[in-house]
Amino acid sequence: MPELTPAMLSDILGTVLEDTAFMLVEPVELPEAWVGTVLRSTLDFESVRSGTLRLTVEEPAGVELASSMLGTDGSDPEALQHGRAALSEVLNVVGGVFLTRYFGAKVPSQLGLPQTEPLEGRPPVPAGLAAAVRTEGGHAMMLELELG
Repeated sequence: MPELTPAMLSDILGTVLEDTAFMLVEPVELPEAWVGTVLRSTLDFESVRSGTLRLTVEEPAGVELASSMLGTDGSDPEALQHGRAALSEVLNVVGGVFLTRYFGAKVPSQLGLPQTEPLEGRPPVPAGLAAAVRTEGGHAMMLELELG
């Protein structure tokens, strides 16, 4: 198994965003402050080890994600309506890429269903490994990994 690093998480997230939503992101330091409503998508997995992946974003990043995936403008009502679903879908793809890259393709693995909800208050300090990126629109996205 490769070494788990923030760079690995950042690379997985960046690759998935580029391939699924045609979004380019840049790695940044973990956000100290979040602006506006914050959404968190959570995905449990089981493989050689079990764990949880979490994708935390400022709500406008979810809308930016949905508009990129749908090929619409960010002000399009459809993009506004589907931001949370887009976040769940991206985390699902991130989960599949992570499991394959970290545990390998020949190891039995299972993903749960992603759950996306607004957070009450500010996101807690990551409990495990974490990496952050910033979208072209300037919004923060943080991917966390917690192994059981």
